Amino acid sequence: MKKSKRLIAGFMASMMAASVLAGCSSKPAESTQGQTAEAPATAEEKGEPVQMTWLVGATSAEVDDNAEVVKMIEDRFNIDLKAWYVDSNKYQENLNVRFAGGEMPDVLVIDNLSQLPDYVDGGIIGELPIEEIREKAPNYAKIADQYDDGSLWSTLVYKGKNYGVTNPMDAVPMAMFWRKDWLDKLGLEVPKTLDEYEKVLTAFVEQDPDGNGKKDTAAMAERTFGAVFGAYGLRCVTGGNPRFKVEEMQLGEDNVPYFPYIQPKAKEVLAKLHDWYTKGLIDKEFITGENHGGYAWLSHSFMNGKIGLTSAQPYHYLNASTDTKNEENWGVCMKEFKGLNPDGDIVIGPAPIGPDGQSGTEGWNLTGRMTCLTTKGASDPRIVDAFLAMLDAYYSDMDYARLVNYGIEGKHWKMADLGPIRIMEGTDLRKEGVLQVDFGSTVNFAENVTPQKRKFGHEVTGNGYYRFNAPPVEEVSNVIATLDSLTNQAYFDIITGAKPIDYFDTFVEEFKKAGGEAAEKAVQQAYAEKIAAVK
Repeated sequence: MKKSKRLIAGFMASMMAASVLAGCSSKPAESTQGQTAEAPATAEEKGEPVQMTWLVGATSAEVDDNAEVVKMIEDRFNIDLKAWYVDSNKYQENLNVRFAGGEMPDVLVIDNLSQLPDYVDGGIIGELPIEEIREKAPNYAKIADQYDDGSLWSTLVYKGKNYGVTNPMDAVPMAMFWRKDWLDKLGLEVPKTLDEYEKVLTAFVEQDPDGNGKKDTAAMAERTFGAVFGAYGLRCVTGGNPRFKVEEMQLGEDNVPYFPYIQPKAKEVLAKLHDWYTKGLIDKEFITGENHGGYAWLSHSFMNGKIGLTSAQPYHYLNASTDTKNEENWGVCMKEFKGLNPDGDIVIGPAPIGPDGQSGTEGWNLTGRMTCLTTKGASDPRIVDAFLAMLDAYYSDMDYARLVNYGIEGKHWKMADLGPIRIMEGTDLRKEGVLQVDFGSTVNFAENVTPQKRKFGHEVTGNGYYRFNAPPVEEVSNVIATLDSLTNQAYFDIITGAKPIDYFDTFVEEFKKAGGEAAEKAVQQAYAEKIAAVK
């Protein structure tokens, strides 16, 4: 026990610094994979329920223990399920404080692989052997094998041991959302090239698109940065937060991973963003982010008429078609937008095409929802068994997968021509126990439960710069907090003009000397070895 506490303390010393910076059927279900679930055990066979605490990530919620969805999950797997809530405001810092106090859930979803070495070495995450996964979750293993390109099963392997499960995802790139009512008022078409983008964004700033007689609109903020970098072939992204995700490396066309933030073309993009910032095209308060609370993907800057362009997942605004008049087609962000702008409208446009014909937006993991058992959870065989049973059911029983993703038909969702449509959204839905113990939009789930949504998402987006799961190496985990701080400070300073464009060259040298060069080489070597091992 003393050793475990020392490990956690050592883990916290590095992680705390980083955080500061930065309807289920009641009958036996039939498998969609050609297998039939075993008959449920009797109460006597099950024994007393085992308590399981689960942290899904920053979208966790304070779940009602008596919610119907929770009770259905508990009854099926003979567990006492508790959602482990962590406030999304300064999520990582809040999580680290609880770890430092000796608290941990049984199940933990990690955001990126750079966290794995610290979590394992710090005594947070426990081993989950691949052989045991294959034995107890055969339906998951079958789909995982089908989509494994050599990286899926090896994603969470660290120092020769496996530390969780990752899933084959139906990843859709981010879409570009424009204020259509602003475009229409100014007689403008949806732009396609970077130069056309600048003309439209300039009009948004200079021609009073909201018609209030004031020159008080910007055009875009930080969620559009990724698309501008994408126009130069780089995956430098912020996601839903106002900081660049330095830990997410890019995989080159030559199959060699690298840090895109120190590439020469990044300097060109920063020069472009600085120019747009100087002209007022970028919101002067972009550093604080587009979201000011509540559901993480809401853009209050966009909803409140401060900017006319944002970026998000297609389903955040529109469920399964481009029809903005059909309320059943509105996603959670569209509902909020229309609540504030009853006469407002949006339209999805392409990512900007850059000077060399490149374009693209951020894409999440093709292999993702990295879900691990903590050392607390892994030490209890009943928790391990229940977790793997829940994983396998997600792949074998689409009624169960729909339950944990959408909830109960008629209460949380309804069926429409577009597929399942949420009646309840955001935090309210999560408090009901929905989206708290799921494994995301896996390929299996998207094909069987949300085929219309899947088709639509891919139709309205273009090239995706998908997240690269860099092999976990200590050379990265030991320095990523420093690299993150250096990069975000330099990028924000250059964009706002606090530092000249040529400061980029100084930043690159500092980045390399701070361990970035060694970290990049270590990842390249580890990835080459991993690929060679599966050939």
